[in-house]
Amino acid sequence: MTKGVPSVSVKYAANGSSTKSNELGMRAMQERAYEKHRSGVMGQKVNIP
Repeated sequence: MTKGVPSVSVKYAANGSSTKSNELGMRAMQERAYEKHRSGVMGQKVNIP
C-alpha cells in the first residue's frame, strides 16, 4: 500500500510588502517585535539608544 504525502497550497500577495524596511532597516515583523521588547511585553524594559 502506498501512502500519499499530504500537501498544502498557499498563495501570497506578491506586492513586495515583506521585503520593505523602515529607516532602521527592519521589516514589519521585526519592527513589531522590537516595539514589544521596548514596551516591556517581552521582559524587563531595556534602554537601548
